[in-house]
Amino acid sequence: MKRNRWVAGPLLAAAIAALAALQACSLFKPKPEPTAEENYRKGMEKFEARKYQDAIPYFQKIIENYPFSKYALDAELKIAESYFLDKKYMEALVHLQGFEELHPTNENLPYVIWMKGVSYFEQSSTIDRDISSLENAEREFLKLQSRFPDNPYRQKGDPVLREVRARLARHDYYVAKFYYRAAQYRPAIARLEKIMTDYPDVEFKDRVLYCLGKSYFFLKENERAKEAFESLLAEYPQSRYSSKAREFLEDLEKGRFTIVSRYFRLKERVFGWFGYE
Repeated sequence: MKRNRWVAGPLLAAAIAALAALQACSLFKPKPEPTAEENYRKGMEKFEARKYQDAIPYFQKIIENYPFSKYALDAELKIAESYFLDKKYMEALVHLQGFEELHPTNENLPYVIWMKGVSYFEQSSTIDRDISSLENAEREFLKLQSRFPDNPYRQKGDPVLREVRARLARHDYYVAKFYYRAAQYRPAIARLEKIMTDYPDVEFKDRVLYCLGKSYFFLKENERAKEAFESLLAEYPQSRYSSKAREFLEDLEKGRFTIVSRYFRLKERVFGWFGYE
């Protein structure tokens, strides 16, 4: 009997140790990963509270862990939208472009294109800097017009597109004036003609016509100069440039191409260099 007690003791101790180990494992067992629905709910709570950077990780977990979930597509859009609403436009564009490429027929595509256009627009700088962001914005809004002409986001994008095109026109005019002041009339004319072709409704068209007429005048291309000045007078009779255009036309019509006449017209360009027109 004594021998059995010595055997039972170690066995009982081993059993107790094993049971304790099992209980310890159950205590430290990792919690199950939140479901796609739970992640989406938590993400939307942060999103609706405008805590966009806190919302993104929840949506990202859905894409990584549940790519075939019914929440995955919405999570992709919410990540892009979160960056957009948080004004992190470069990050937003990466996700918006990815969404458009992966889901080219999705019903939210007009909204995606609109956000892309606004993101590019918001990254644009002054007229004397790089205009690639403005050109990209114009491309997106024109795409929105052509592909979804009746969509509300197309209508919402129209005012932004008008401002984009106005800024592009002002940039071309800025470049044209630079060439004009340097007496490089051919490049100036190329820019001015581009404005007339691409942005015919630009609000400062009278200035464009006036500068165009002067550029042709100094190149002694009289007929083209007359066309520009006459167009200015016909379309903008009350413009501040009308009286000056008439003076140029008098020189052209009366043939006053003397040294004195050229001298007075040269003053026009010099004053323009200092900002007077």
